[in-house]
Amino acid sequence: MEPPATESPANDEQTPETTVEGEPGVDDQTGVDGQTEATTPSTGVEAPAPTPTQSEVATAPVDVAPAEPIEPERRPFLDDHRWLDITGFLQPGFIARFDDPTDGVSIGNTDETFWLQRARLGARAQLFEWLRFRIEVEFTPTTSLQDGFVDIVPHQFFNVRAGQFIVPFLRTFQFNEVNLGYIDRAVYTPLQFERGYLRYLAPRDMGIQLFGSFGNRSPDSTDPVLEYTIAVMNGRGPNLPLNDDFVFLYAGRLNLHILGVPRGADAESDIARNTSARVAVGLGGYSNCDDRGNWNRGVTADAELRYEGIYASGAFMFLRNSPGENTPVFTSARCTGTPGPVPGMQSDFVSRAAHLQVQWAMPRFWRDLGAPIDQMDLEILARFDWVDGNSPHVGFLGAGGPTDPGYIAPTDFANPDNPPTRWRLTFGLNYFPTGQQTLKLSINYQLNREAEEVNTGMGRIQQVANDVFWIQTTIAL
Repeated sequence: MEPPATESPANDEQTPETTVEGEPGVDDQTGVDGQTEATTPSTGVEAPAPTPTQSEVATAPVDVAPAEPIEPERRPFLDDHRWLDITGFLQPGFIARFDDPTDGVSIGNTDETFWLQRARLGARAQLFEWLRFRIEVEFTPTTSLQDGFVDIVPHQFFNVRAGQFIVPFLRTFQFNEVNLGYIDRAVYTPLQFERGYLRYLAPRDMGIQLFGSFGNRSPDSTDPVLEYTIAVMNGRGPNLPLNDDFVFLYAGRLNLHILGVPRGADAESDIARNTSARVAVGLGGYSNCDDRGNWNRGVTADAELRYEGIYASGAFMFLRNSPGENTPVFTSARCTGTPGPVPGMQSDFVSRAAHLQVQWAMPRFWRDLGAPIDQMDLEILARFDWVDGNSPHVGFLGAGGPTDPGYIAPTDFANPDNPPTRWRLTFGLNYFPTGQQTLKLSINYQLNREAEEVNTGMGRIQQVANDVFWIQTTIAL
C-alpha cells in the first residue's frame, strides 16, 4: 500500500525587503549591482529582478521539499506465502527382552539395552504458493537421509513429488515416525537391527509421485474425500540411486474418507477427539523386483475409524514372489528369482500379513486439577499383528503349508529370506503431558510367538521366549 504523499510545509512568513546602499559610483536607481530591489519613483512599477552574484547563489538558503520515503516494490508472485519450519525429534528408550533360550536356542537379540531408536533433524519450507520442499536426516546409528523431496502443488486435484519419500503402499507407512501410535510399526514392516521378515518392503525409496484429492478437506465437512497416490521409484530402498536391475517399483494407493477428513489425520491416534465418526478405507498396489531377483507384486486393503478418542485400524496384505515375467510394466532379464526346493526350478512363494489395533484416549477426568495437568492425555492401546513371510503359492491368493509342494522349513529364527510365521500381541500406554504428539512417553509390552516350526540342528522348535518390554520417550519440535 502506497503511503500518502508528503506535502511541503507552507512558507507563512515572507522575508522583509531591505534596501542596502550601493557602492560609490553605482546608480542606486537602477540597482545594476543586484544588491537592491528598486522601483521607479515616477511610475511605481517594479524594476526587473537583479541577477544574483555567484557568492549569493552559493550561500542563499534553499527551500527543498522532503523526499518521499522509498517503498520497496512488492512482488506478490515471489514474496507472498513464504515460510520455513525447522523440525526434529529424539526417541531414546530402554528395551528389556525376556530371551530365555529353549533347548539352547536364542532369538539372537541383545537383552536389556538402552537404545536411541531415532534422532532426526529436518526442515519444511514453502518457496512459493505452489512450490514446497522437505528434508529430514537421521543421525543414528549413522547419518542417513530419510526424506528429501520437492512438491509442486498447483492444485488440490493434481500435485507432483520428486526425490526420496515414503512408498505409497501400506497404511502404516503413511504416518511419520513421530506420529506412530506404537513404539514400532506392525510386525510385517522392516525395523532396523530387529527384523527383516519382509525385507523388500522398505518404507522409503527414490522416485516421482503424483498425488491429489477430490472433495472438501475441511475438518468441519462430512462429505466424502477421495485421495490418490501413484509413484514410480527405483525399488532399491532409501539412499540407493542405482537401479541396477532396470526395473522400477510401482506403487499406488486410493484412500476414501467416507465421512470427511478427520482432525489430526497425520497421527496414528485420535487425541484430537473427533466429535463425529470418521471412517476411511484404503486399497494399495505394489510391483517391484527385489535384490534377490524375485518379482514382488501384491495388494493391500485397510480401514480406520476415529471417534471421541477412539482410534481403530486393520489391514491385510498379500504378495506373490516369483521370477519376473515379460509384461507391460515388468521386463528384465535380471529378475530370475531364487532357487526352489526342486533342482532347476525357481521359487514361487507368497507373503501375507495383517494387523488389527485399537486405541483409546481417555476422557480428561483430571481437568479440575488445573494447569498444566488439565491438558495432558492418557491413551491405552492393544494390537494384534501377524506375518507369514514365505509359504508356497497355491491357487490365486492361496498359500500352502508343510504338506504342500514347494514348502521349505525355516532353518533359523532370524532368516530374512525364509523366516518362520509369527504373530504378536502388543499392549501399551501413551502419556502426552501437553496433549500433543510432540511430547510423549510410551510403554509397550510385546508377546512374540512363532507359529511355524523351525528346523534347527537340534530338531524342530516352534517357539522361543522372546517377549519384549519397551519404554520410549518422543521429544519433537
